[in-house]
Amino acid sequence: MKKKLPKFNYYDEFIKNANIAVEMSEILKEFTNNFEDNSAKEIEKQVHKLENDADDNMHYLLDFLVKDFLPPIDREDIILIAKNLDDVIDFIDKVVINLNILNIEKLRENIFEFIELINRMCLLQKEMMEKIKSSKKYEEVNEIVIKINNLEDEGDKLYEKAIKNLFKEENLLEIIKWEKIYTYLERCFDAFEGVANIVGEVVLKNS
Repeated sequence: MKKKLPKFNYYDEFIKNANIAVEMSEILKEFTNNFEDNSAKEIEKQVHKLENDADDNMHYLLDFLVKDFLPPIDREDIILIAKNLDDVIDFIDKVVINLNILNIEKLRENIFEFIELINRMCLLQKEMMEKIKSSKKYEEVNEIVIKINNLEDEGDKLYEKAIKNLFKEENLLEIIKWEKIYTYLERCFDAFEGVANIVGEVVLKNS
């Protein structure tokens, strides 16, 4: 007799990693709001531990998917959602890593706008994952997708303005450091949009 697979809910796994993204963004927000450069290494450890937890969750999901005879949605869609959620988490992790390893001693004023935007997008992403588990109604999910896409547009404008102002600097080291940090922040925005667009397409296809 074929062994029965344990009870498993893919949507719960998506929610777990969406919650991890929220927690990471809140740690990052707290760190930048009360910035002390000598605490950056410890903050990096906290965030990286959460990133590792998210990786474990994704690997568990993919291992289960291999054995699952009849998943609730297409395998390719499950993989895409999991992978794009992982991208969000990885890029938040990269922001924190670079705030540490680049020895940032003082934050630029616009960093707070970036972090606030990331936090808002994390909360919307969590809401979207909870929504696809509870209702799966395209109209309800699409409202959140639109909000995330609008915030991504705000993020693009913020990034362009930040880079333009950065290149007015005379300090070459400052330019090199902050261009890298801004780039990872902008990749966070793109990753959020990637998750939202894929979820919107999946819900439409299955509604």
